[in-house]
Amino acid sequence: MKLLDRYILREILGYFLLGLGVFGFVLMMPELLRLSELLARESLSLGQMAGLLLSVLPPKLVWVVPLAVLVGMLMGVSRLAADREIIAMQASGLGIVRMIRPAMLFSLLAGFVTLGTTVWWGPAAARNLGQLQEELGAEQLFYEVRPRVFEERFPGRILYVQETSDAGTSWKGVFLADLSKPDIFRLTLASRGTAVPDETKGNIRLLLQNGATHEYTVGQPERYSLVSFARQQLTVPVPNSDVKLNRRRNAELGLRELRDKGKTGKDDWRIHRADFHRRFALPAACVVFGLLAFPLGMLSQTPGRTFGFVQSVAFGLGYYFLFLFSDRMAREGVLPVGAGVWAANLVFAVLGLYLISKLRHPPGGTDALEILLRTGKSLWNWLHRHLSSSVAPGNGNQWAGWRWFRTLDVYMLRGALFHFVILEIGLLLLFGLFQLLEMLDEIVANQVSWDIVARFLWYLIPQAVYLLTPLALLLAVLVELALMTRRNEIVALKSAGVNLYRIIVPVLVLALGLSGLLFWMDSTYLPVANQRQEALRSLIRGRPARTFFQLDRRWLFGESPRIYHYSFFDSTQNVLARLEVMDFDPEDFSLKRRLFAERAHWEPSLGSWVLEDGWQRSFSGVETEDFEAFKVGFFSELSESPDYFRKEIRESAQMNWVELSNYIAELRQAGFDVTTLVVEWHKKFAFPLITTVMVLIAFPFGLAAGRRGALGGVALGIGLGLTYWILMGFFQALGNFGLLPPMLSGWGPNILFAAGGLYLGLNVET
Repeated sequence: MKLLDRYILREILGYFLLGLGVFGFVLMMPELLRLSELLARESLSLGQMAGLLLSVLPPKLVWVVPLAVLVGMLMGVSRLAADREIIAMQASGLGIVRMIRPAMLFSLLAGFVTLGTTVWWGPAAARNLGQLQEELGAEQLFYEVRPRVFEERFPGRILYVQETSDAGTSWKGVFLADLSKPDIFRLTLASRGTAVPDETKGNIRLLLQNGATHEYTVGQPERYSLVSFARQQLTVPVPNSDVKLNRRRNAELGLRELRDKGKTGKDDWRIHRADFHRRFALPAACVVFGLLAFPLGMLSQTPGRTFGFVQSVAFGLGYYFLFLFSDRMAREGVLPVGAGVWAANLVFAVLGLYLISKLRHPPGGTDALEILLRTGKSLWNWLHRHLSSSVAPGNGNQWAGWRWFRTLDVYMLRGALFHFVILEIGLLLLFGLFQLLEMLDEIVANQVSWDIVARFLWYLIPQAVYLLTPLALLLAVLVELALMTRRNEIVALKSAGVNLYRIIVPVLVLALGLSGLLFWMDSTYLPVANQRQEALRSLIRGRPARTFFQLDRRWLFGESPRIYHYSFFDSTQNVLARLEVMDFDPEDFSLKRRLFAERAHWEPSLGSWVLEDGWQRSFSGVETEDFEAFKVGFFSELSESPDYFRKEIRESAQMNWVELSNYIAELRQAGFDVTTLVVEWHKKFAFPLITTVMVLIAFPFGLAAGRRGALGGVALGIGLGLTYWILMGFFQALGNFGLLPPMLSGWGPNILFAAGGLYLGLNVET
């Protein structure tokens, strides 16, 4: 390989790794939280952790590597063109074909790596992920059972645990309803219990202490069985694991299996054939992006790496949205399978060849593409002049009316804001795109309309802004400080007697403002948006829709130690169908009374429910004390009003801090363990402030990375963001398991990063 080839390849490689880091981090954000939570579990070995990491990477790399090739090629060639190195090469007698050769070699290598991922590594990783999830479903069950939640993951069974302790390994107050036989209702209660893996694959053992099993035949309540026990062992099938690491449909199938199933003519033959073509189409995208990016970079010739990044994101979004649309048309039979999957590659390959022809034979006039490129460059230059700090600081006089702002403050704010806005928009677009790519199979399989997909993305935007704003500001400050250092502006400020701490003050003010904005979002609009997007996500994935008011929950814990079970709730008439009420002794969780009614209606004048066509059975220890059938029964203690049955069910992300605080107070007053919710409450305050903490950590690192310019700043920012994200999930898991105080669990990452930033910042030579 000649010196020129190595030089071009080295230029492309740096930006390729940068794109790989940025896009990989955005796509891996949800998985990082899950993996960091798993890492906090003592029973998860390092081998299992490494296996999980290697198993979730391939489906991400398949989407990320082609986009990283586009970034590397476009930014690298654009830099060479902007610095007139391309002109120097042409003046030396080098033609376009000679210069594009190392770039295409790089694209081919990336394509072969992606091909190896789709053909070999991906299927093997999917099979390994399935095995690991099955193991974790049994081994980690005691960590996953949430207190005071009716767990329906067990096939044919409902599990309810009143409290957990010892990091989730011990249960107090166990309720297990066996619904596997429609005509027999078996109910097991125990004061204590836990779960351990069973030697039989696919099963777990529930070890229960001090309890009783109740059983009766539906329609024959007089035939009732009650058996007490001091210790009992039950074997139940492994539930669906809460280790929700996404696996694509058909991901574990090899090429031959996909090809054979694509020839069967069954209903899903198009899906298998489309997956077969996708295994080759996505690796080919690396070569297509190489054909497109090289001439596009030469035609752009716009200084500044940020514009190259924006161009890459724009063309990458265009390719993937076309791929999404045509791939869906192919799977639905609108287009031939091969044509639909390969359509995006064909369109962008033709565009790339056309651009190469323009380089070799420049036309005399202009065309639509050239006008588009010129318009884009003009708009970018306008934004760069008016929003970036690269203009002369003296232009800040227009802000003179803002007396609390000085010229230097305006200069720093404009530079940081310019990069922040560009990076925020780019990251938001990528986040939304990757969410769609992850759900592409479900969108097609469940025939989800595009308007539902669009609504999902609309409600996803607030959550994406909330998550990505700290990272975007961190990258913006690092890039701006790195560029100022490389342009020797930091040296000039020192020479003028300006303390470097002064230049970070306006950025800290900006960060505090963004922190307040994020906190306001989390207190107002974000909980509602999260409700909507979670409901739409469930609809897209084909899961039962989670309504905001759960009128058909069927299992509900009352205000006192009481469980309600019913078939249907008519909220307009305030009527419950086939109601069963179970009263418990709060000390040992034994059953005190059992009520059943075919129908129950709310009587406002009595302030209670009136039961019709039912029976009641009272218990004293392990003996039946009384049994009575009735036509109409009134029980004043059943005071939970209809509003209680239509109570809104929301997770912590779907409540603001006030609502969550009230919810915690209610549960704490009832004697429940609220550790997990208290951790979430502290995070409501801690996470928005990380935007300010990121500026503290970016200040010393940005000055240190200055010699490497913007590229070094972005790479460093990705590393810092990755570290914080892992720490956040790790600390939260430790708090949830009771291994850290809730306050320290919520604020720990902020404290560590703020302390590190202050320490390094105080040691900066100002």
